[in-house]
Amino acid sequence: MTVPSLLPRRKRPSDAGQRGVPSGPPDGARSAQASIGSGPEVRTVTTGSVPRPRVGRAPRVLVVEDHRYLGGLLRDVLPQGGFEVSLVTDTVALEGALETFEPDVILADFRLRGEDGLDLCRKVRSHPLRGDVPVILHTAIDPRNLRLQEALTLPRVTLLLKPADFQTMVALLREQISQNPDAAETATPLRSV
Repeated sequence: MTVPSLLPRRKRPSDAGQRGVPSGPPDGARSAQASIGSGPEVRTVTTGSVPRPRVGRAPRVLVVEDHRYLGGLLRDVLPQGGFEVSLVTDTVALEGALETFEPDVILADFRLRGEDGLDLCRKVRSHPLRGDVPVILHTAIDPRNLRLQEALTLPRVTLLLKPADFQTMVALLREQISQNPDAAETATPLRSV
C-alpha cells in the first residue's frame, strides 16, 4: 500500500498524469475550473451553466484554508484519495462554492482571516440548500478553546487536529461522507490508499 506524502515536491511539466497528479478535469466534468486572483485571494471556481451530474461522480471535498501553501497541498493531495477537491480561502467564497461545487463534506481550517471556524459553521448551517453538509474543522489550536467547543456543539461538525496524516484525514472524510445520505447514494466507490 502506497501512501502519498504530504511533503511538497517540485512539479515538472512531465508530471501531468503521473503519480496521481491530475492532468485535467475529472471524468464527467462539464465545466472548466480556473484560478482567480493572486496571493491569499486565489480560489478555484467552477464556470459554466450546465450542472455536473451527481450520479457516478467522485465525492466532493470543499477545502477552506487561507494558508496558501497548506491549501494548495490539500487541493493537490486529496484527489489521490479518490476525491474531487475545490479550494476557497475565506467564508465569502465559501457561500458561492456551496452552490456551485455542491460539496459532500467541508474540510476547513478553524483559524481564518477575519472569521473563525465557528462563524464558518454557522454560515454553512444557515445555508438554505447545503446546510446539512458535514464540516471537519482542521486545527492546531487547543481543543478546549471556547469558540471551538461551541462549533463542535453544532450538528455534523467534527474536529481533526493538526498535524494529521493522510490516512487519518481520508478515513475521516470517508466516514463523514458515508453518513451523508445524499452523498452515499451518488458517490462512486472510494479508492483505497
